[in-house]
Amino acid sequence: MRKYNITHLKTPKSLMFKIYISESVYYDIIGTEEKKTEAARSSLYKLLKLMTPKEKNQPQALKLLSAAETEQYRSHPETVLKNPSTLYVLNVAPAEASDIQRRYGVMCLCGEHPNISPLIDVNDIHVSNNGQRLGRGWDSVLDSVEKLPSNALLLTDRYLFASTQPNVGNGIANIYDILQELLPQQFEGGSYHVTIVFDDMSKEETYSFSDIAAQLEQLKPRLGRTYPLMMEVLGITPDCPLYSKLHNRMIISNYFLVEAAHKLAAFNKDRATARQMIIPLALFTESSLNGISTPPLDAINHMLSSLRQFSRSLSYRPSHNDYLYAVNGQRMERCISMRNRLLK
Repeated sequence: MRKYNITHLKTPKSLMFKIYISESVYYDIIGTEEKKTEAARSSLYKLLKLMTPKEKNQPQALKLLSAAETEQYRSHPETVLKNPSTLYVLNVAPAEASDIQRRYGVMCLCGEHPNISPLIDVNDIHVSNNGQRLGRGWDSVLDSVEKLPSNALLLTDRYLFASTQPNVGNGIANIYDILQELLPQQFEGGSYHVTIVFDDMSKEETYSFSDIAAQLEQLKPRLGRTYPLMMEVLGITPDCPLYSKLHNRMIISNYFLVEAAHKLAAFNKDRATARQMIIPLALFTESSLNGISTPPLDAINHMLSSLRQFSRSLSYRPSHNDYLYAVNGQRMERCISMRNRLLK
């Protein structure tokens, strides 16, 4: 079984993933599972134990909901987006849980028979060879994660717009293909958030930052979604404190990441533009639930922690000359705080 190769990552002060579970459901699961042998215990039981803080100063990753708090989520399901990367296991009917998940892009399970298998990685690896077909391109590569609920995406690749040539890797075309696969068909939580971070100094010379922001905005009607998209674009320079932390090419959502060894501008339709490994990952592996390896979640927390720290520094930093910023196609003089809900 593949072990994710990120090690020695410190736990961030602000956690992305949490579990909110109805108190009655929690104690029922614990009572039932602890009667079983260790080998027979469920993945959810192991995850609950993994997310239970071991020390007093650790962030609270597990919250037990009273009957009144559970009822609040039933009455105002939109409040799940206050914690957009949380696993909700609620004492509600299966249809109610499915409805919350479908409408707001969070994983919401009925407490009766909760199944967390979508959060466990299926060891999906894709190796591309330059100029050769790889299935249906991004359509094939993202199969293992595209059905997971989502309410935001974040793409980081310093060289995403280094070329406009399709056979080398056109960044705009690849972003369109990625969004077409990953954006949900339904979302009722206001705007779905998309953030794209790249190195403005490494872009193709015929591009300006404003050109890129405008072309990304023009993708929206082509994508055909009925809900609004908030498209946030950050072009950093080598002087930006984020620069050295964005070596990895990643697509991050609230329950998965996709890592490309070389570049996200990976395809010209179904033909690869580079030889590389592209690995979609759910948040956990079987071995990480058993305490043997590091979960992919740690890599997401590490990246989001860097972006969150940068975002929080913007309101008080004296200079804003080391980045360019645009929202929904409009260039902004400066950014006071990044808007993606994954960074809140």
